[in-house]
Amino acid sequence: MRKVLVVLSCIAFVFAVLVYPVAWGIALTATEAYLIAGKDPTAISVEEELFEPPKGASKDSKEYRDAVLRIYGVPTDETTKVVFWPKEKFVHPKQLPSLTILPVYKEKGENPLQVKTVYFFASRLALGAAITAGIGAALARMSRKKAAPPPAPQA
Repeated sequence: MRKVLVVLSCIAFVFAVLVYPVAWGIALTATEAYLIAGKDPTAISVEEELFEPPKGASKDSKEYRDAVLRIYGVPTDETTKVVFWPKEKFVHPKQLPSLTILPVYKEKGENPLQVKTVYFFASRLALGAAITAGIGAALARMSRKKAAPPPAPQA
């Protein structure tokens, strides 16, 4: 039983150590985009045809970016890093090709995995694995066989 506890404690410790590097590796594959509540595709095509850039706004301005985002849905101010999401779902509008937009349709059950969620769970997994490793090591230490007492001296 002691050997099983030692092996399981070692595995839990290795898991605790490797969780963050794995999360970091996953985060490296992320795509940074504006997550917006998407509009219906027919509404998007109509909006694209009717699009007029804001007067006096440069293409680098927030006003112009928000106008382009309104074509596809409700604009947001911050980008979000998303992982494990098909690249064909990301949109690079012709009005501002440097912009990356991810229209999300919650009513269809779409909910892209964000990097902050990956790190949230990584911290909990690392903590849980470290506690498990510590408890397993303590139990293994307590379950050691005690040395037999020396025989009584002969008179």
